Amino acid sequence: MKKAFTIIEISILTVILIIVGCLIIPFSINDTMQASRVLEWRALQDRVNHAFSAASVYGIKDFKEFEIIMLKSISDSEYKKIKPYKIKYMNGHTASGIGNFTNVYEVADDNIIGFKWNDSDNSDRLGMMFYDINGSKGPNRWGKDVFGVNIYRKKIEPLCANKPHEEIKADCSPSGTGCCCSYYYLVGGNF
Repeated sequence: MKKAFTIIEISILTVILIIVGCLIIPFSINDTMQASRVLEWRALQDRVNHAFSAASVYGIKDFKEFEIIMLKSISDSEYKKIKPYKIKYMNGHTASGIGNFTNVYEVADDNIIGFKWNDSDNSDRLGMMFYDINGSKGPNRWGKDVFGVNIYRKKIEPLCANKPHEEIKADCSPSGTGCCCSYYYLVGGNF
């Protein structure tokens, strides 16, 4: 009758536990970081909606004035304009078109906010705004730490808010652009 484990059995069990731990811990850490970013995005979305409502009450005369109102509402401290900012899609491709924001600012806690305005006066959609939750630290990818809204004459809404759910879910995946995550996470989508 065997009364105790041998050193070899204990060593094998220890190695197995270490391997399992090494496989599980990175996923847990990434999920925790993403959950934190999504919570911050949800809180920011509330502030953006409030700022837009306040800006609408005062009657905005031009885009620059709107930017300043949004920047002051979102950032509790100073902000400074920075050079154009490179954002990648969730799938790793360089963001073209949607990534060309010309008015980009560093705000509180090294976060980054950018605006891109339509040239056409005929469109109800005036432009877009993005917000990088953790600034230049990375990964600087749509749906990971970068989220955005469309700015209309009478409302603001997260990117992809008018698309079908399946299309939004597909875009908010490792093979998608990640732009639709701006809306997907606000309506309870998983990462």
